[in-house]
Amino acid sequence: MNLKTDERLSLRERNRLRTRSDILDATAEMLGEVGYAGLALEEVSQRAGLSRGTVYAHFPGGRDDVVREVYLRVADAVHARGIHLREEANDAAGRIAALARAFVEMTSSPSGRFYGLMGPDVEPVLSGVRRTSESFEELIKLDLSTARTAGQLHQGPDIDALATALSGAIRASGARAAVKPGTAEQQIAAVKLLVEGLLSKPV
Repeated sequence: MNLKTDERLSLRERNRLRTRSDILDATAEMLGEVGYAGLALEEVSQRAGLSRGTVYAHFPGGRDDVVREVYLRVADAVHARGIHLREEANDAAGRIAALARAFVEMTSSPSGRFYGLMGPDVEPVLSGVRRTSESFEELIKLDLSTARTAGQLHQGPDIDALATALSGAIRASGARAAVKPGTAEQQIAAVKLLVEGLLSKPV
């Protein structure tokens, strides 16, 4: 195979990846607008400027294949952003708030709105997929355990229960930001305030 052929294949691959990304972008935005139940691949293809056949060429399993891929792409982005922000924080409250920021920033955007509004109808599609909230909850447990060791958290409350409650607060904040994007910063600040109150050094 000569260099010219390699270049042609490389261009073809770039175009394939771009088309796939266009499909996922269109699907993500439509999920935020009409939800899983209202999602039709015909409309996805129109929004992406592609034929229905092209969509099926990339996602032979149809709607569920696309939705699963969209979810995984957004989940990976939220997780990566959360880890990055968490590493920059200096204390437990800041680290937990960093995870909230990654989640809420995504759900307040048009392409991530669906991530904060997913209903029970999409659960079967995502069966077996590890959720960002689960991985974030593990990190929150770690931060709370570290805070307890440092004497910043009462010995009484169960750390697993606290982490679940904080994870739920982050999800609820993301849901509100999905509906009212302008409240995103308020939601992030509220989560941080909750954690700071929880981690006030015991008297």
